[in-house]
Amino acid sequence: MKFNNYLKLKTIKTKDISNDKKKNRKQQIMIICIILLIGITFFSGVSIGKAVHNTSIKSNTEIAKPILEVEKASEIIITEENNTGEYHFTVKNYNDAEEISQVDLQYYIEILDDNIDNAIEYKLYKDNEKLELQDNKTQKMMLSKDTKDEQSYTLKVEYHADKNTIGDIIDEIQIKVHSEQLKI
Repeated sequence: MKFNNYLKLKTIKTKDISNDKKKNRKQQIMIICIILLIGITFFSGVSIGKAVHNTSIKSNTEIAKPILEVEKASEIIITEENNTGEYHFTVKNYNDAEEISQVDLQYYIEILDDNIDNAIEYKLYKDNEKLELQDNKTQKMMLSKDTKDEQSYTLKVEYHADKNTIGDIIDEIQIKVHSEQLKI
């Protein structure tokens, strides 16, 4: 038996050795550069991060106080025998504690009823001057701020039995004062 053990010898060329050295040299330079960059970043005080801040702001503000008071008189009862009546009320921009409104107010007066057949007639007077009513509403009026102001009104109600076509009217008439604050 014959054994043929041939060992092939790998031939190493000087060219291959120099390539390996170059690769090792490049890796070493790369590692040194990375370490240098990390060191510079660490010692230079530069940091990379994300911060979340919560800020609490407290404020102490006062809101202007609008005041609109309606003083009313006692109720009136209108019947077929007592067919007229006067109802007095006052609109003012201050209250019982003498606090005055801090804002200008604009308002109008509305008379609410279910006067189906117009048997009841309304006349509204401000300081003995007749105000025009459109759809039972007045025009807008003003109350100024920081000065006491009081406006007196009289509502005259008249019942006309001859215009009544639906029989007895059992109704309550309501007076509403709608107000709106004007800009400061």
